[in-house]
Amino acid sequence: MNMNFIQTSAVALVAMALVSCQETDTEAPTACTGLGATNSVTAEEIEAEAGDHIDLEDIFCDNEALSEVRWDIHNGEGHAHEDEEGGEEEEHEHGLVLHSGTDWAVLETQALSGTEAEVDLHVDVPLTARGVWHVIVSLVDEAGNSTTLATDLHVENDHLPEFTLTEVGGEDPAMWHGEPTWAAGTDVVVTGTVADSDGVATAVLELISEDTESVVWEVALDPAGATNFEFSETVTVPAEVGEHHFEMKATDANGVEMETGFHVEVE
Repeated sequence: MNMNFIQTSAVALVAMALVSCQETDTEAPTACTGLGATNSVTAEEIEAEAGDHIDLEDIFCDNEALSEVRWDIHNGEGHAHEDEEGGEEEEHEHGLVLHSGTDWAVLETQALSGTEAEVDLHVDVPLTARGVWHVIVSLVDEAGNSTTLATDLHVENDHLPEFTLTEVGGEDPAMWHGEPTWAAGTDVVVTGTVADSDGVATAVLELISEDTESVVWEVALDPAGATNFEFSETVTVPAEVGEHHFEMKATDANGVEMETGFHVEVE
């Protein structure tokens, strides 16, 4: 028997075995939830009430085997995320969205198995939340392929006092893209309302330097218990350039406090 032939055949068999053991799954997992789902990452937006709970429901699929899903829910202020399914970065900051300033966030990972998994994530929304939160879902299959999906969670809140801005420096904040820019040493008129069904006891507007954390402009409003108080105040922009934060604070008749605001670049 030809020993060279036997050795060559053995090497070929080992090579074939190694090739057969190599990972061939290159298809990423995805969400195969049906169209029109309301509490799914595939929805254009998910709605929730502060102080209530919501169940995020999705069906995740993979051609061979799923591994895990990771949820990341965080305040959407100043963030943009790329949805790999869509292939383009989603800009979630068109127009001003006033948040309550809460640090609420959700991070949770669940193990998955099989080619299809129906998953339910129970989320308790705190009373301190208002505004837009990003819901980021990361999927991984057993081969290590991954995909990221994203949508927004819009939280309504009837518990906290609410500020609404109608005009800032002659502009409608609903049309902003990113943070506004104010010229150093100028005046900017800020017009809006502060409202609460129990009546607004106190309200304060402040411009704070982020470099020194000092208040560079401040005015105390006098809502006198009104349920919907209108204001129009002229902000004296400091001569010093840099990052600032325009803060709005209010307390209702029951002592419930809130704080919100937006970033300003002074240049």
